[in-house]
Amino acid sequence: MTIAEFARKVLPVDIVNSVVRARKRYRRSRVERLPQLTETDLTAILVERLGLRLGDVVYMHSSVDRLNLGFPFYRILPLIQSVIGEKGTVLFPTYPNRSPVSSYEYLRAGHVFDVRKTPSFTGLLTEFGRRNARAIRSLHPTKSVCAIGRDAEWLTSTHQASPYPYDVPSPYYKLIECDAKIVGIGVWTEYLSFVYCIDDAMKANPPVRTYHPEIFRATCINYNGDEEIVETYAHDMQRCVHDIPQFMKRHVPAAACEDIVVNGMRFFRADARKLFEVMLPLAERGITVYPRAVYSESFRPGD
Repeated sequence: MTIAEFARKVLPVDIVNSVVRARKRYRRSRVERLPQLTETDLTAILVERLGLRLGDVVYMHSSVDRLNLGFPFYRILPLIQSVIGEKGTVLFPTYPNRSPVSSYEYLRAGHVFDVRKTPSFTGLLTEFGRRNARAIRSLHPTKSVCAIGRDAEWLTSTHQASPYPYDVPSPYYKLIECDAKIVGIGVWTEYLSFVYCIDDAMKANPPVRTYHPEIFRATCINYNGDEEIVETYAHDMQRCVHDIPQFMKRHVPAAACEDIVVNGMRFFRADARKLFEVMLPLAERGITVYPRAVYSESFRPGD
């Protein structure tokens, strides 16, 4: 359990909310003192620092509030599309649970996920992307992804086929197959959800049992307006504790994943295939983003 989670449990709600607002004001004031990004600046960062090219599949993590933009935030999506072109595809996480509510709590509450209408609470840019007329969203009650571009339907179409949200049928795992790039704008790799693909690839012998044991049968509404039951596990946030940026610095070459600072603002870039090919053998030896304190007693590392 993190300090923030402990504070939410023991402190009155109004005090917690006051602290959260104060932190946001401080963060915003710090960002406003940084050099302002123009559209030309951000395009250069996308190409020169994050390595985006024509035809790329790009999974985007973002925090608009942590960027000092000199233009409206909604211009970010067209800028990305101008770099990757008509044959490219951009994806965003579109999780329906608003922090601090976890996926587990969201599922236990019995919410119905509507692929057409349920908002995204993973940032302003993700909700803007979800509302795009060309966006296609995966039918998953907690780890939904929306995609815009040539490969959008293929990437999102089978997410509901496994109870493990980051398993082979998921958009996350398919990033490996299409040599996708994963990037962060305004954030570092602490938000890199792709690392859970390693857990799901090792579900027969995971170093850390990151899920609660029960399978939820969640009601979802598909694009036809029909109900579908999607079975899924939910992460146990008491075990999903990690320091991903530190892990990347210590174990992963920059060609596979790298945190970057530009004018005081955070960015990152990762190659999905290279990162998976580095992280999976490490995990099989017992080297993961998780601390040893949460390792499963039944885990047996390979040679």
